[in-house]
Amino acid sequence: MIPDFSPLAGLGKIDFYLLRHGKSEGNHSDIIQGRLDYALSDTGREQARLTGRWMGGRGIRFVRCTPLSRGAETARIVCAEAGTPEPEILGDLIELDTGVFTGLTLEEAKARHPDEWQVFLRKSWDGVRDAEPSARLRERAVSAWTALISLAGKPAAGPGVNPPSPFGVLAVAHAGILQWLIKTVSGGDCWFPLYPMGHCGIYHLSVEGKIIRWENLNFQVPGVSGKR
Repeated sequence: MIPDFSPLAGLGKIDFYLLRHGKSEGNHSDIIQGRLDYALSDTGREQARLTGRWMGGRGIRFVRCTPLSRGAETARIVCAEAGTPEPEILGDLIELDTGVFTGLTLEEAKARHPDEWQVFLRKSWDGVRDAEPSARLRERAVSAWTALISLAGKPAAGPGVNPPSPFGVLAVAHAGILQWLIKTVSGGDCWFPLYPMGHCGIYHLSVEGKIIRWENLNFQVPGVSGKR
């Protein structure tokens, strides 16, 4: 199951930007957040401002974001700095449910759930009780891509009518679901290997004709740091 980009084949170049949220208060405390709703930290807000300035002038016409605060605030700051339309919520971009590890640090999860921790090291979240399974994450990722692709096709008024150039769609989400947004494009069906996910890390996919191309993977603009 992979996203269908064929509706864009008759259009010009379309740029999809996938953005991880800035550093949150939960990230600051090394907490496994899952769907816990932590706000951005001051560092995260500055990361979003810098990223938004970089996004300006890149033709972003539509912005969709997770409903969780750390991602939604990142999206609002980026849009304000970049001069794009306001973000709208796309539910499929919410973070995965991290099950019994939710609210713990990695060290606490290891100490309190030692058996599951060992399975987690081999299977990632598929080894954690009550965590969202990878099959469901893959379905959500394809559903999210379908929505983003539909947005990208909106400017066309008919066959051979191209969107304005440049034309971009931005999605602001979380490290877990972003893994699957990337994996589904390449046909990946398991957690490993993992892609790096820095705070405000940008994943830029271009689609032109029949060609899709990753232009950037985990690119962070100058002044933004924080790896995962």
